[in-house]
Amino acid sequence: MRAKRANRNRFEGYRKFRSKACRLMEVLELYASKAFGSKFNPFAWSGALAACAIVVSFITGALMLFWYVPSPDLAMGSVAHITNDVFLGPLMRSMHRVSAELLVIILVIHLFRNWASGRNLGPRWSNWILGLIALALVGKISWSGYTLPWDERAMVLVEWGRNILAAADKWPIVGWLKIGTLLSLPMNTAATESDLLTRMFALHIGGAIVLVFLLMWHLRRVSSPMMRPPAALLLGLVGYIVLVALVVPIAKEALKPFNPFAPPEMVSVDVFTNFPLIFYPLLGAPIFVAVFTLIWLALVFLPKLEPYKPAIACVREKSCTGCRLCINDCPYEAIRMVVHPDPKLRARGREIAKVIPKNCTACGICVGSCSFDAIELPGLTSDEIVSRMKWVLETGEPSGIVREIEGEPG
Repeated sequence: MRAKRANRNRFEGYRKFRSKACRLMEVLELYASKAFGSKFNPFAWSGALAACAIVVSFITGALMLFWYVPSPDLAMGSVAHITNDVFLGPLMRSMHRVSAELLVIILVIHLFRNWASGRNLGPRWSNWILGLIALALVGKISWSGYTLPWDERAMVLVEWGRNILAAADKWPIVGWLKIGTLLSLPMNTAATESDLLTRMFALHIGGAIVLVFLLMWHLRRVSSPMMRPPAALLLGLVGYIVLVALVVPIAKEALKPFNPFAPPEMVSVDVFTNFPLIFYPLLGAPIFVAVFTLIWLALVFLPKLEPYKPAIACVREKSCTGCRLCINDCPYEAIRMVVHPDPKLRARGREIAKVIPKNCTACGICVGSCSFDAIELPGLTSDEIVSRMKWVLETGEPSGIVREIEGEPG
């Protein structure tokens, strides 16, 4: 009993900490709504803005492929040609860099917002994991992208990558699986320098394609309205990327070839897209891998620190007409159609909605979509839910409803 009470108190303390973070996020969103208007609140559309940043980075990267040559002898010259000679080349490279950095910032805000509001609990945990994978994948794409000029910095980053992957094999248990050896095969099995650069190029392009498919998978269970942000907001983001790219352009550069007899002790890395690599020279490969792997795993299992018992929606069998409106609107695939329990109606082919408890988040969307009052949340009538939704739209303060539905004082 004492152990259960201690665990309950520990969960309660963590939940209170998350509630404070939620209130901080609400204050930020309130000021953002006043500055941009509630319709154009960038925090509310953080997921869509991240997708827009991916598109900008993808397009600018595809345009630079017209001039880039993945050859050890020509890579540096082709990158310098894009920067110094191609019309709008510096702008393309700057937009490519700024959109990638902005993507990382938006992803971090998006993850923090979902954690603070408890939107990573229950069936939403899978999307939380996908978001963390996407954040790590962006870092891998950026790392491989900085190796494409095949200059001095590229050689150092390739060596760092080899050391980091090799360090994973030194762990007591994970090392037996030789995960680092398997992941480093594309680099270690390259027969020539040209082959190695080609593989780094394939990793960069392939990672970008995987990121796009990961985004589509992440959004497949999100309701369609959240995937259609105002056009003015998207244009504003693109305009901001262009503005920053113009104000802080990539300087015309003379890339420095790598000298194997005098390798540099330090190279510059992007503080946004390659933030963990800042600590690599200080920690060394084994400690670096251990620290950031444990941090990532801690973030993955962070939602499991908090018990999740929402008020599951329930269906009134007598009122359900089998219209499927609730299924169309549910963003979590928490409702399915089953045969009607009444033999007479079953003989006519009538179906009835059924809630899948493990997928239900008690969001109330199905209650609002049902025109026949056939779905309800325990303790809340349809009229109460509708009135509270109106209150949210008018005040922009959702925490009271969320806490009340989850059993906390409003």
